[in-house]
Amino acid sequence: MTSDRPWAARVLPPAVLALTVALAAAVPMLTNRWFYYWDDSAAAFTPGWRVIGERLLSGSWPTLLPELWAGGNVTAEALYGTYNPLLLANSALIAAIPNLAIGITLVKMQFMAILAVGVYLLAKQYGARTSMAFVAGFAMPFAGYTLYFDASSWASGLFAFAWIPHVWWSTRSAALGRVNPIVPIFFGFMAMTTGNPYGAVAVAVVYLAVIAEVVALGNYRRITSLIVSGVSILAMSLIVYLPLAFTTDVSVRNQSGVSNDGTLRPGLGDLINVSSPTHLPMVESFGASFMTVPIGYLVWFLVPLSPWIRWRTLGNLKTSALSLAVFGGIYAVLLLGPSNLWLFRWPIRLIEYGQLPLLVVTAVAASAGLHRERIRLRVSITAALLVLQFYLAWSSVPDDLGIHALALLVCGLLTVAAVTAALRAPRVFGGVLIVGIVATLALQTNAWFTSNDNVTPWRFPRQVAFLEDRLDSRYTGNTFAIADTDSIPDDDPTSQWGDLVFGNAWQASGVDAVNSYAGISYEDFVDALCLNYYGGVTCPDAVDRLMATAPGTDVSWADALRLDTIIVQNSGPYGDLSALEQLPLDRWTITNSDVVTVAHRNTPLPWPDGRLSAVGDGVTVLADDAETDTRETVQYNGSGVVTFALLAWPGWTATVDGAPAEVRATEGGLLQVVLPEGGRTATIEYTPPGTAGGVALAAGGLVLALAQSVVVGVRRRRPVDQ
Repeated sequence: MTSDRPWAARVLPPAVLALTVALAAAVPMLTNRWFYYWDDSAAAFTPGWRVIGERLLSGSWPTLLPELWAGGNVTAEALYGTYNPLLLANSALIAAIPNLAIGITLVKMQFMAILAVGVYLLAKQYGARTSMAFVAGFAMPFAGYTLYFDASSWASGLFAFAWIPHVWWSTRSAALGRVNPIVPIFFGFMAMTTGNPYGAVAVAVVYLAVIAEVVALGNYRRITSLIVSGVSILAMSLIVYLPLAFTTDVSVRNQSGVSNDGTLRPGLGDLINVSSPTHLPMVESFGASFMTVPIGYLVWFLVPLSPWIRWRTLGNLKTSALSLAVFGGIYAVLLLGPSNLWLFRWPIRLIEYGQLPLLVVTAVAASAGLHRERIRLRVSITAALLVLQFYLAWSSVPDDLGIHALALLVCGLLTVAAVTAALRAPRVFGGVLIVGIVATLALQTNAWFTSNDNVTPWRFPRQVAFLEDRLDSRYTGNTFAIADTDSIPDDDPTSQWGDLVFGNAWQASGVDAVNSYAGISYEDFVDALCLNYYGGVTCPDAVDRLMATAPGTDVSWADALRLDTIIVQNSGPYGDLSALEQLPLDRWTITNSDVVTVAHRNTPLPWPDGRLSAVGDGVTVLADDAETDTRETVQYNGSGVVTFALLAWPGWTATVDGAPAEVRATEGGLLQVVLPEGGRTATIEYTPPGTAGGVALAAGGLVLALAQSVVVGVRRRRPVDQ
């Protein structure tokens, strides 16, 4: 079905919207140049995607990155989106840009624009006028949670959420016979393959909502088509999640069941206070009793203009309203649920999903214009709502009285301007709302809440050249850093970045550090070496642990990891300048600086071309060659057990002269292979678990999608009997 509207009228508004959102996204960086290079975006996603991008640009497919150790199973981590074509392209982009902050900011601006256009199309589909659909699309990327958590910090959430409005409008269009089912299948695939489980759940919720609407319309034949396209999306996307499912036995993320510790669990009052730009909810977050950013904020005008909006016009939606109600209802239930539900935790992550239908409904209702009668009554109600909004924000954080008062004044002036425009110059009404969004954004991000202090700011150096100059040139070979952020002075949190970093920033700087950001992690390994999720070492006896014999071997952990460099943070509880004195001086050279003590191995390790680190009695190794990240070959005589400086992730297999050999894990998680007598060549290879089934399902899902597309296309072109 084609539109009768001119091409320019259909394409120009969303194109302008995408551009203006990308430009407005720069506003938070006026005072905080790290705004989008924050928390996990700085410690995990940006440097991790840089490493992935480097692999891609060198012609290698990233399934396992051994140098990231506990964080290196990027396939099982899923959140890196290694099966998503756009994320892979953006990984290459980040690898090609010398400034990490600029690279990730450009990517995030791109997805904020994708989100905005999706909301615009969704609102248009439900009946909003172009101007109000534009306003809705512009507002969503700058809602409190979306901006301060997803866009600033938890990038994977933004990348998944950005596709959901597109999944919604295209699925509904396909159900109504307006577009070919291949369109929602494409958007569903893009959402699912970001690897974010919340995005995957949202795709399912969209389908449930649209099916409910189709049932209400009585068009049961369309249900079959929806089910087929949904099955296609699921089949093509399972390859993303199967490695995670098969890796949970060794992961720290193996929890199940239902529990509630209150962490990042909003209350009902936090969810309905959607127009207060300074309201900081009392939601527990990583040790803090309240939020430092307005996570419940959606858009400044919804509450103040609610007495003026013609809500009764929503009756024109009729059965269309059902899909909005089902989607919003499901997320209302989930938002008010427990803090931990199986592998899903922190309901606050769902706020933007619950706000999406509310924003669409507002755009549709506001498209009818504002009421022009009973002006005094509406002014009184609006004033009362603004004062109530101020009171609730003040009562939550009374210390910020000045900020709340200014917000009251700004919202009041904007409301007067919006009502005046709606009544006297309706054509500029939408423009006034946009100006209000930008003004509020500027105040929030440059005056009131310049950063999300509920999460870790990091403020790592942004230039790769700086990191390489200060770190890569000093820390050669396999490196282990015994350090933690708790030992950095509180009054100068960036003071040690010339000597230390954390998370995947090590690898982005060119250092092959055992420390990395680990989402799913390898439980036995991180427990043995006392590593936390961002690669910090939390135990005072960390040096002793490194010198102790690695389980299942006759060598120390330092040798089992094939370490060439050991770094100890002088300000930590690890023994300061004398921490590494127990190292044999005939094998290690120790140097000191103000921040760190560093030991460099001065004798070469055996088998320099591979990752073999320990050999049992009875085995003579003739050669060891690590051909790729996921394949290594050992030439040997005799028999026994050999240990590799690799983690024993599910998916490793071994053969000896073509016959299967036993693969096992040490108590500390290192990979071992049992070499039988009489063999000559042992080969180990890694394939993400579930790959064979995932590929088969993906191929079947693609065939099903193409078949459905062709069938629907043929039916539409079939001539109708006159």
